[in-house]
Amino acid sequence: MDAGSSSASRQPTSKRKQRKPTTADALGHDVLCMIFSLLDLVHLIRCSAVCKSWSIVIHKLKLLQIQYQKQHQIDAASFSNASAYSERLLNVHLEQLAMEQQKFSLQEGPADIFQWKGHLTRVNLCRMKMGTILTGVGDKVMRLWSAESSKCLDEYFLPDKAPLIDFDFDEGKVVGLVGTRICIWKRIGIRDIFSSRDGLFTKGLCMRYVDPQAVIGCEDGKVRVFDMYSRKCSQIIKMHSGSVTCLSFSDDQLIVSGSSLGSLTMSDLSSDQQIATLSTSGSAGIKTLCLNPSSHLLFSGSTDGFASCWDLRYGIPFCL
Repeated sequence: MDAGSSSASRQPTSKRKQRKPTTADALGHDVLCMIFSLLDLVHLIRCSAVCKSWSIVIHKLKLLQIQYQKQHQIDAASFSNASAYSERLLNVHLEQLAMEQQKFSLQEGPADIFQWKGHLTRVNLCRMKMGTILTGVGDKVMRLWSAESSKCLDEYFLPDKAPLIDFDFDEGKVVGLVGTRICIWKRIGIRDIFSSRDGLFTKGLCMRYVDPQAVIGCEDGKVRVFDMYSRKCSQIIKMHSGSVTCLSFSDDQLIVSGSSLGSLTMSDLSSDQQIATLSTSGSAGIKTLCLNPSSHLLFSGSTDGFASCWDLRYGIPFCL
């Protein structure tokens, strides 16, 4: 075999090695519509919770309503005209069904647990979104992992020795509260790091990011809202008399915060107004918050080891 034919025979192999596997993000709208139309109600509910783009496709085609109609044997005319099957009531039914299915799946048998060595020292920060997990150890490096394969997808190094206090991320960037600064690592394109000026706010204790805003909970009981495009502080909202220890966002621009004194408040980012205070059973500090926008349930964990839950539609608390 001559050199020319040998080179030609090696070329396809080289090209194959450079190809990246196709992911779900590469599927077009028409393909997604075809796939979702074949699913039952439970799997549609699960798919609608994967990401915003999938949820938009499923709701735009009214696939949940169609499957609900088939499952309950409701004719189309009654389904569209009867007030008993309004969109709001349907959403409540779907939420209850999803929660029941989740409960049954946990009761069926032992769950598979995957663990791996992510850092040389103890991990003290972790966020999970869109099938990926971001972990950090406070002062060295953040690592992004695939929740499915447990493989490391990327690394993000801190620019200096200032401690990593908190972080959040989305499809395009990782945003970190580093000392008294906000740092941004781009996930796509050139890997530059934007860092705000040092000392823009009193000691920050927690952070949440929803593009284009980063909200910092501070030791003085205030939250400071930074616009990531103008790179300026756009709002300062008084939330508590004690330190703001944890934050959570809702889909309708509401921010929930917990304090070191055990109080919980809700404020509207669009108007800077505090709209509600949630009662707690004790005076222990609030350590963590988790808001599920689909079910309107807010969970909190306190420093004395108790977890509580509120239905934000009614403001009714119950302990776990």
